[in-house]
Formats: sequence, structure tokens, C-alpha cells
Amino acid sequence: MFSPPSNFASSFFLLFFLFSISHGFDTHLHFYFHEIVSGPNKTSFIVAGPNLTSHEFGDIVVFDNALRVGPDPNSKLIGRAQGMSVLASLSDQSVLTPINFVFTEGEYKGSTLTLFGRVPASGTAERTVVGGTGQFRLARGYAISSVLPEPLTGKVWKLDDFESYPALLVMFICNHCPFVKHLKKDIVKLTKFYMGKGLAAVAISSNSTITHPQDGPEFMAKEAKLFNYPFPYLFDESQEVARAFGAVCTPEFFLFKKDGRRPFELFYHGQFDDSRPSSNIPVTGRDLSRAIDCVLSGQKLNFMQKPSVGCSIKWHPGNSP
Repeated sequence: MFSPPSNFASSFFLLFFLFSISHGFDTHLHFYFHEIVSGPNKTSFIVAGPNLTSHEFGDIVVFDNALRVGPDPNSKLIGRAQGMSVLASLSDQSVLTPINFVFTEGEYKGSTLTLFGRVPASGTAERTVVGGTGQFRLARGYAISSVLPEPLTGKVWKLDDFESYPALLVMFICNHCPFVKHLKKDIVKLTKFYMGKGLAAVAISSNSTITHPQDGPEFMAKEAKLFNYPFPYLFDESQEVARAFGAVCTPEFFLFKKDGRRPFELFYHGQFDDSRPSSNIPVTGRDLSRAIDCVLSGQKLNFMQKPSVGCSIKWHPGNSP
């Protein structure tokens, strides 16, 4: 049985930090905290709690994340963010976090900053700078942080957001691929129709913006608005989500079924239909429609699955599986 990673829609978190620090004189810093929460290169792990596969009150997560000068995963590495988060609220997903920022490059190389405070379930977090070493010895101040979210709507998505749905469609697409362009309007039409019948859907772009900048967040937001996507269109900047799914091309479709409190289970992994660019076969969405009909009606899949055909996922240089 294959289930999607628990943070498939946001398996790569970007937190922007803005610091105001006083230690005899004022210092203002900003940098980005890159956290990978799924896949083989994940940088955070649940180490204790009542249920090690989901986020519940009492969970303790330990992390060792990259600090970089920018949001790009290839921007200059300046240190590590090492610490833990404790889910210490009974009412929401807020966490308590002690963190050490360890600077390994640049002006503050060899120095550290220590933060402590509460991070709310959503929105901006403010934490206290409680000390440091090296150039930040006896430092006091505060840090403001916020998650960089989905390009169009600003929302950060998790698998928990789809728990109440009987089925979930995950689509790997992008902006530039002619195979995606060929189906795009019909993907919107089909998903809108079935979302009205209870289907949850999400699209993910995992292409490298190093080689294909036209597939980056700014252009994704424009694309989603232009075609009126009824589903969230998410950016897998680290490409860990594509790796976790085993996705290889765009478009590629993964349909999951949900049976009560059981985890999502892969039901269909196949093509949209037989139509291709420059072919004389009309776009119908027949294969995917039949699969969705089966999963929503509780029937078994009653036809042969054909693999998706399209453009290969554009991996970061040196990052191909």
C-alpha cells in the first residue's frame, strides 16, 4: 500500500526570519530557514509522542535545517538551525520551539544565536532572542518569522487538510510542458466537476527553476489565475515531494482513496486519456474519469491502467533520482 507523504503539499518549508538584536549595539539580520519534512533528505524527525506518524499534542520534533541567504535552495549556505519543537497546545497546532542558529559562513561565522518561544498554527511568529555566543554573546532581542506559502493564495497545505474527503487526486503538472498545455482546460473542467461530488484535488509543480524559470512560483500564480484553477497549485522547490511519490513526468496523476480513519491508499496511477498533442484523438479525460467514478462509488477499478505520457520532470542539476 502506498500513501502520500504527510506533508506532501508543503514538504519543503521556507521560513523568513527578521531579527532585531541588542548586544551593546543594535544588529538587524534576515535569512531563510529551509526545512525538508519528507523524503530521503528530510531534516526534521518526530522523535517522541503518542503517535509517531501524525502531529498530535505531546509530539517532539528534532530538526537540523539549512540557513541560507535567500529562498532559493541553491542560495548561499550560511549556517544551520538546530533545535526542537514541542506540540504543547491542546487547542491547535501551535508549538514551543528552542532553536540555536549556528553560523558557519560569512560575517558571523563561529557565532550562534538562541531563540525561544511559541509558534502559532498559522501566520507570523514572534520569538525571543535569549542569548548567543561569539559576536552575539549576551544578545537580547526578538525574531519575526513567517512561512512562504502557496504562490497564488498564500495558504500552506498539509495532508490533514484533506482528511475529511473520500478521495484525493494529486497531479504533477507545470506551466511549459506541451502535454500539460494540451490537457489543461480539460483538467480544470474535470476536477471542478468531481470536486463538486466530493473529490479533493491538488496540483504540484516540481520542475527546477534553475533550468526552467518559467515554471517558478511567480508564473505558477499567473497560470492558476488565468485558467481559474479550482485546486491549489503548489511549488515543490526541493523536489522531495516528486521523489516521495516516484513522479517522473508532467502530467502525472495519482488518485487516492480514503476509508474512514485509515490512511489514504493509492487507487489509480495512470493517464488522463489517450489524447496527445498533435494527435487526432479528442481530449475526453476518460481514463481518469472512470477511476474517479469507481473510487467515489466504492467500486474496484475495473479497467487496465495506462501510464501517463508527457515531459520528464526537470530535476535540479545533479539532483535526478
